[in-house]
Amino acid sequence: MSSSALQILLVDDHTILRRGLRLMLEKLPGVKAVSEAGSCLAALEQLAATMPDLVILDAHLPEMDGVEGTRRMLAQHPGMKIIMLSGDSNAGLVLDALRAGALAYVIKENSLEEVTRAIQSVMSGKAYFSPEVAAAIARHCRENETPFANVTAKPALSDSEKKLLQLVAQGKRNKEIAVHLNVSTKSVEAYRSRLMSKLGCASPAELTRFAIREGIAEL
Repeated sequence: MSSSALQILLVDDHTILRRGLRLMLEKLPGVKAVSEAGSCLAALEQLAATMPDLVILDAHLPEMDGVEGTRRMLAQHPGMKIIMLSGDSNAGLVLDALRAGALAYVIKENSLEEVTRAIQSVMSGKAYFSPEVAAAIARHCRENETPFANVTAKPALSDSEKKLLQLVAQGKRNKEIAVHLNVSTKSVEAYRSRLMSKLGCASPAELTRFAIREGIAEL
């Protein structure tokens, strides 16, 4: 765990589970504070006032589920890092969470060490999946593999486009990317828009998945 002061927002509608996990997370080295919300709507209100470094979000919530909650949070705060926490390893739900922009998917029944590994991975710019989730994704890919004859040729990417993809996959904001690339924020917005159009991606989450799938960024 990083020694930096990490602030976490924990979102779950089960009070006992949420508070138990909060107590455990608060004991981890480098964690400064853990706040709670019982729903995505409450979490969105909290995010408007405070900016935690990380959101740990239940997949199944009343009023608004974790997938839609992830979309809303990232629409308002594009650089937010989100870990999906669920008792369900169904590949369809996992892929929906990834499409929405979650960077990790952890099964609730797993140990605190598993959650800790997910936090470490996400905060270092990498994705993370519990073993059960990784197995479900692999099985889904095998069962839904597209014949190579029908695969469209991938567009060639320049070194600068690959670098931009890496930074996006790391969850960097446009201002941070501008510093890395030594360009203006407006230039980053333009480059990002052109890259999304070139790759047929509709969101930063899709850019991230493309980067990971093509080996441009690491899991």
